[in-house]
Amino acid sequence: MTKARTGAALLSISLDRSGKETLQAQLLLQLRRMILERMMPPGSKLPSSRTLAEELSVSRVTVSAVIDQLVSEGYLEARARSGVYVEAELPEQVPAAAMSAPRKSTREFEIEASTARQPFDMSALERDLFPYRQWSRHHDQAWRSPEPALLTRVDPFGWRPLRSAIADHLQEWRGLVCSPEQIFITAGVVDAIGLIGAVVLRDGDQVFTEDPGYSVLNRTLHRNRMVPVPSMVDENGFNIKIAEQLTSSATAAIVTPSRHYPLGVTLSLSRRLELIEWAIANQGYVIEDDFDSEFRFQGRPLPAMMALNNQDRVIYVGSFSKVIFSELRLGFVVFPNSILPNVQISLDRADPQASLMMQPVLARFMQSGDFAIHVRRMRRLYAKRQAALLQAIAIYASDLFEVDPIPSGMHLIATFTPQLSARMTDIEATHRAKTAGVSVQPLSSYFSNDPARHGLVMGFAGFTEGTLKKGIQDLAQALKS
Repeated sequence: MTKARTGAALLSISLDRSGKETLQAQLLLQLRRMILERMMPPGSKLPSSRTLAEELSVSRVTVSAVIDQLVSEGYLEARARSGVYVEAELPEQVPAAAMSAPRKSTREFEIEASTARQPFDMSALERDLFPYRQWSRHHDQAWRSPEPALLTRVDPFGWRPLRSAIADHLQEWRGLVCSPEQIFITAGVVDAIGLIGAVVLRDGDQVFTEDPGYSVLNRTLHRNRMVPVPSMVDENGFNIKIAEQLTSSATAAIVTPSRHYPLGVTLSLSRRLELIEWAIANQGYVIEDDFDSEFRFQGRPLPAMMALNNQDRVIYVGSFSKVIFSELRLGFVVFPNSILPNVQISLDRADPQASLMMQPVLARFMQSGDFAIHVRRMRRLYAKRQAALLQAIAIYASDLFEVDPIPSGMHLIATFTPQLSARMTDIEATHRAKTAGVSVQPLSSYFSNDPARHGLVMGFAGFTEGTLKKGIQDLAQALKS
């Protein structure tokens, strides 16, 4: 019945090709209204982008762009290897203003988001200095007169020029030599884990994860019918010998070797080699999640773990969300050559989730050198902002926090001093910070098991040095009162 209702609703879509609004804008407005008015029930599945494009007689690019927008707004949910669904947890009552308010421009949304950001918000990036003019030029060049291949069935692995640009980038920046044929374009880490699970893992397989770590990762494994086994991380990163004490049946390990999230430590070379040896001996896989590794402030970025391995046991996962902006929703996976046939078989059973709309734009952005220029510029800026945050903590909050400066990344861990730990938990400190207009995350919330440390996770990338200083002053006052 739900599927029938969704199909009937989609058949009612009417697009005016002579109207002032573009077909994309019309489709976006009508789909949003249908979801809000429950014409498309929560949890219902949409047809594939190809099917929807054929039924509406529009290009698949138009449909994909609309779906991407509605996913980013929270109306739709993209489930790895399964499809796109209406968000199941929409509020029961939608305010009338949401139904009738005129659509804001992208710039208006950016201004609102920028205004609402509070110091140390982990999601805040430096947006004002992004090279929008260059990006717009590449977008115009890609789509003013699109290449014929963009308007036909594109390789399910993704737009070939983008995969070539990523291969060049990985060789230069991460010491990883790979071919475009090994690279698959994804809609982000969730999509990547779903694909990897379908290719090399089975239902019920146990997968080592890092503790503390990225909670979305464990939920993604559960959703794909795999079992996460969190293992404690120390000052040298993930320890496969400790992890093996938890279970001898794991078939994969997901790690962030270049910069652990959230602790920021680097996986030592000896630990990397031990992990690869474990994978070889157990016919398992190491999934290398390369989280914000471009932003290393001293020396060149570290070589990728996959660059150490000649045994086809490491799968590399990357993303552009922290380097460009999260709304881009583009990432990639580098597969060993030995499992590429299995990847192709898996793709034959599911539609790609990554938007085609932005792939040729990103390819041009990278090929032109604008991407590398932007990364180098942000690396210098973020280094200055990290230094400013460390200085502010030393001046105003040295009795509250102990901070080990790590020469990379976009956030710091402020561990509680014994004096502060005796007075409150990091959960209480987070609540106090919120009342003072400061956004921090409790370190304890990143642990799957009992937290070994209490502290605050503090982002600095999206804030000026003056804002960071004022934020520490406000935070210190809130925690000392």
